[in-house]
Amino acid sequence: MKRSPKVGKVRIPIAIGTESPEDSLKSEVESPKSEENHSASDNYLDDIPNSALNNKSDIEHPKRRSPLEHLEKTNKSEKSEIKLPTANSKLPTETMEVHHHPEVEKKGLKEYLLEGLMIFIAVMMGFFAESIREHITDSDHEKQSIESLVKAVASDTIQLHHVVLEATGSITAINSLMGLKNLDLTQPANNQKFYLLSLAGFSNDTYFKSNDGALQQLNSSGTLRLISNRATVDSIFKYELVNKTITAQADDDYFVFKEMLTTMAKVQDLSFFQDTSAVRKRLAGATGVQYTFMSNKLLPISNDKVLMQSYFNYASLYMATKSSYTYMLEKQLDFSRRLLIYLKTTYDIE
Repeated sequence: MKRSPKVGKVRIPIAIGTESPEDSLKSEVESPKSEENHSASDNYLDDIPNSALNNKSDIEHPKRRSPLEHLEKTNKSEKSEIKLPTANSKLPTETMEVHHHPEVEKKGLKEYLLEGLMIFIAVMMGFFAESIREHITDSDHEKQSIESLVKAVASDTIQLHHVVLEATGSITAINSLMGLKNLDLTQPANNQKFYLLSLAGFSNDTYFKSNDGALQQLNSSGTLRLISNRATVDSIFKYELVNKTITAQADDDYFVFKEMLTTMAKVQDLSFFQDTSAVRKRLAGATGVQYTFMSNKLLPISNDKVLMQSYFNYASLYMATKSSYTYMLEKQLDFSRRLLIYLKTTYDIE
């Protein structure tokens, strides 16, 4: 015979005050299942019939707690809020002191304008100082370049003077030689003059070569643009241009000079001047070497009239080119002397 389940009194075991607050905290931290059990017991009470709950003799009301139970509940709630440190949790930081900036007094419009004006003046003064420094530096470079130019022009002046003297001596000798064209060259006096004047007129091949190193330095370094005096720049350009013209004229003169020497070797016996027993030679300053014949012996001269005509034609042509060349040298010599005086005075160069 089966027994029917008894529906009557239900006893629910509830432990009250069986654990100390420390044990309950330990179980709360170590085993999170306590909260699950607690919730499960609460849910279990919801399934108990009201008739069973109303029987106070078998079960106590869950809301009524003793002071000890209330203290235990409070400790549990406080301890449960303790969070263990994790890998992502931030370490405690020190409290940083906050420095409050002092209050700055507000400036007026006049003060801002004054500060702006002072900044503007400082910038302008720096600009002027830099400009003055650059001007002084450029002036020093300009004077150094002019000093080099003065030395070069002085060297050219000395060279021009010597070349003009030698060219003038050649022109004088050739001019006298042309006077023998229609004379009898078989006469001893005319014969010797012909040799001596030919040698004096066509033995000089000295040409002017300008010392243009300073001018090239001025052009290549850009120092020429630093020269503020326009008259100085014009004078330098003019001096350089005339030097180039002189060089071109010297090339023409040298071409005729070579043709003259070739014709001269066909008309005369130039080896005669190496015979020290017949000819005496001595230095004569700017005019070169002077020769003196020791006897009245006639020297060989070509009888070919065509060859002699060619000889005098080249002599006349050479005298013309040499005269033009000498004229240019004299003009340049005069200009170089005046240029030296001008540069030394303008730039205070001794």
